[in-house]
Amino acid sequence: MLYFLLWYILSTLLGWLTFPLAYHIFPALKDRGYTLARAFGLLIWGYAFWLLASFHIAQNDIGGLLLGLLVLAGLSGYAFFTQYAARNTELTDWLKQNKPLIITTEILFLLAFALMAFIRSTSPEILGTEKPMELMMIQGIMNSPTFPPRDLWLSGYSISYYYFGYVMTSMLATMTGTPATAAFNLMIALIFALSAVGAYGILYNLLAYGQKSKVAGQRSDNPLSSFFFPLLAPLFLLLVSNAAGFLEVLHRLGLFWTEGKNFWTWLDLPELRDAPTQPLGWIPDRYLWWWRASRVVQDHDLRGNWTGDVIDEFPAFSFILSDLHPHVLAIPFVLLAVAVALNLFLGGFKGRTDLYFARLNISKTGFFIITLLIGGLAFLNTWDILITGALILFAYVLARVRESGWGWERLEEIGRAHV
Repeated sequence: MLYFLLWYILSTLLGWLTFPLAYHIFPALKDRGYTLARAFGLLIWGYAFWLLASFHIAQNDIGGLLLGLLVLAGLSGYAFFTQYAARNTELTDWLKQNKPLIITTEILFLLAFALMAFIRSTSPEILGTEKPMELMMIQGIMNSPTFPPRDLWLSGYSISYYYFGYVMTSMLATMTGTPATAAFNLMIALIFALSAVGAYGILYNLLAYGQKSKVAGQRSDNPLSSFFFPLLAPLFLLLVSNAAGFLEVLHRLGLFWTEGKNFWTWLDLPELRDAPTQPLGWIPDRYLWWWRASRVVQDHDLRGNWTGDVIDEFPAFSFILSDLHPHVLAIPFVLLAVAVALNLFLGGFKGRTDLYFARLNISKTGFFIITLLIGGLAFLNTWDILITGALILFAYVLARVRESGWGWERLEEIGRAHV
């Protein structure tokens, strides 16, 4: 319980420390980056600390962590005091006017964090799948004076993997004095909570944009649509899965089963194409029956012969399995990339950046944030840079089309941005 409270307090303080910077960077979003502040702050803090430790400017200890945190505080403080130097109280006015959003976000984060922490407390063992490897990387990072961190399974070598998510885990563990085993489970809960508020914020901003786009006479600031409907985003992203669980129950009840060809043989899913066991019931009685939901896509050759199933994991499966793999650790930061693309599409990051090989119609701050984010995702889960990079590029092109119309010069800009 103590570690849970320490992680909650640290992540919340990190979000508030980062918000002035997020407010400055996301001017086109209605929430001004508030729902993204925790993930955004963790990314910047982690990147700064990793660079400092990798260049041997700082040690991998409390002092190094505080130095990395000082970098984040400096950036956020500069954004905060710059606004007040211009006698601009816009930020404090925003906080006063958006109390419902702030309260909703904080309650959602706490409930999501507590829910997943409780679920992990019922089965906290770190066994099976790739969990021992992931725990090794957390312990290896926590016990390495500098970076790259030691590989505890291969003496004399460093970890040869994209380990940024485990750096973030070890940072929070070191700051709170949490053992690696407890940090493993708390990081699962934290990623779940960060993903919940991130998804909520994206839908909140999309709905706000939709309302703003309406004809003035039809515009409605209905609190139901403003605060309740965005809650559907974390529900569908994190909890709702495919129909496999529902089909498992129908099959266990014996529904639609007849001798010969039937619905289940037509569906042709392993285990489900066989007759249900007797006596019938509600709960599937196979060992690890819920695993089937992550392997529902079947592969066949050109002759129609079954050649195996395809891994089609989804967030709910990953959190139930609680495998702290990079594709799980990256979820809130992929959502951060979606928000960056949305901010870009809605007119944020206005300015110009002159590079050696190209000129981009985007501010230097925006260019820096995008490169930081894509670089962080490459180190978090390399596969995510393809889709997030394409999304941000697409948002940039659409923003340019809205400003200047379509033409051959847009294709030139795509080429320059791609390079």
